[in-house]
Amino acid sequence: MSLFTELKRRNVIRMAGLYLIGSWLIVQVAETVLPAFDVPAWVLRATIILLAIGFIPALIFSWVFELTPKGIRRESEVDRSQGVVDHTARKLDIAVIVLMLGLGAFFVWQRSSAPESNPSKAHVDETQATVAEPADNETSTSEIAEASVAVLPFVNMSADADNEYFADGISEELLNVLSRIDGLKVASRTSAFTFKGKDIPIPEIARSLGVRHVLEGSVRKQGQKVRITAQLIHAGSDGHQWSQSYDRELTDIFQIQEEIAQAIASELSDVIGPTSVSVDAPTTNLVAYERFLRGRARFNRRAELLGAMADLEFAVEQDPEFTDAWIFLAATNFVFSGYSDELSPSKTVAAAKTALARAAQLNPDHPLVLAIQGELRADDGEWAEAMILEQRASELSTQDSTPVLWYGQSLMAAGYIDESIKVLERAVLMEPQVGINHGSLAIAYFSAGQFERGVASARAGTANGWEGGQFVQMVELAVTGRRQQAAELVFSNSTSIGLSDADRKGLNAALRDPDAIQTYLANRTYKGPPEDLLALGMGERIFDWINEAQPQDAMRWARWMLRTLWLPSTRWLREDPRFMQWAESYGLIELWEQRGYPPGCQRVNDAKGDHLDCSGQAQ
Repeated sequence: MSLFTELKRRNVIRMAGLYLIGSWLIVQVAETVLPAFDVPAWVLRATIILLAIGFIPALIFSWVFELTPKGIRRESEVDRSQGVVDHTARKLDIAVIVLMLGLGAFFVWQRSSAPESNPSKAHVDETQATVAEPADNETSTSEIAEASVAVLPFVNMSADADNEYFADGISEELLNVLSRIDGLKVASRTSAFTFKGKDIPIPEIARSLGVRHVLEGSVRKQGQKVRITAQLIHAGSDGHQWSQSYDRELTDIFQIQEEIAQAIASELSDVIGPTSVSVDAPTTNLVAYERFLRGRARFNRRAELLGAMADLEFAVEQDPEFTDAWIFLAATNFVFSGYSDELSPSKTVAAAKTALARAAQLNPDHPLVLAIQGELRADDGEWAEAMILEQRASELSTQDSTPVLWYGQSLMAAGYIDESIKVLERAVLMEPQVGINHGSLAIAYFSAGQFERGVASARAGTANGWEGGQFVQMVELAVTGRRQQAAELVFSNSTSIGLSDADRKGLNAALRDPDAIQTYLANRTYKGPPEDLLALGMGERIFDWINEAQPQDAMRWARWMLRTLWLPSTRWLREDPRFMQWAESYGLIELWEQRGYPPGCQRVNDAKGDHLDCSGQAQ
């Protein structure tokens, strides 16, 4: 009798199949269930090893023993003439079929539910991030490129809520890796993150972001272990095109990023061609890396900026060669001076310059490095050099619209309104869910005399969390005699210029009733540029403020003030000789002499004095 025939006769082959299928089912269930109870990853690995070790003993057992109606007996003791073996074989066949059906049902359930890798439906505490509604500017499906993807913020599945920063950071890192693949369009981080925690269908998200594919996933971090689940969804079918889970040591985090990006590139190879993806670790210090991810996330949210500074300072102390940490440390200090008075602007600007110097040594051509250099030059009155740096930063930036926004705002502040419109329209196209992009474009439209387009953009800005465009709309309405309409735009949370609730209510009353103006002035606490007083017909106060403000305050708020000085209704202010004197002290005259005066304006020196004549601009 051959060995195969004897193995079959003793049901060893059936036992092998039963054992393998049962083991596979046990591993799949354990892989899904154990993480839900925060069971350490070694338990799953130990289970797999034990099942593998048990395979040979199980075969030996089936060779030596036989399962009979009277229990387990040695094979040599079984009377085969009574059909006991055939009876056992039928039972084993039934067990194999049942297990195969169970395994199939498990796969169907896992694919349909995918609880850990379906972040679009996972609950996320919306108080942890400012989430804006998508703007009404969705891309037509026919215009969406097949080679396009959005990376949604991965869901934090860890017990520690603070690991949400880590999950956000991994999402952003993947986005940055994918954005470097030639031929692949990647939706911006800011736009994609507006959908964080929102239960919105994937096809709808994809249409809003103008992409064909969406990458979503989850992150579970426990000590030095990390489990990342990722899946690529095709928006057209809302079906999973690729999915994978990674259980690794934290030291493998950059390898995981590379593997996920490579898998996506391979899935899209038909449209982008064969692509090899590699990820260079930005630092070998994982403690510094984790703090960097948290600091950058805080900076991106413009929340807890002091905490962001502490995180990023820690990261560069741990690894002085950590380029991205230096860049975002400079950005955080620079932005902080315009967001909070907790630290003096001179202190944070000095810290920004120190960090920026180191960042420029490590990566001199990074768009954010160039953009911050330009902003600081403008604040120092070196507008000509600032414009060159910001234009270059704008041209290099493909993902982050911030350098593009800043360049557009600088063009607008300097009076180059038509140029600023083109640049700010690009910023909106890059990140259509960013409110300040829409709001700044609205101000440019108002300055160009395109009021209705400005109103539409201002509304989009407010819908996405930035009200500055509607505030300037309010000024234009008030100065042109439409104060009742202007009062309706004095909103409940005027974060765009920092009005307190009491100041807002007072301004609202003063716009509606001239008799309330003196009460507003007596109780007004706002100390910034007097755009609110301009709306009340007190434009002269702008020059008083310039003369009375501390130099650092005048520089800090200059571009905010300039946003209302190029409106059609404020032409008389920019034609005042005092405006020319201030423009010269601020460095604008040098820029105009080199680059040309704002279109529609020319410099004249007559009986009125040295001033601008802007009679050629929109009325």
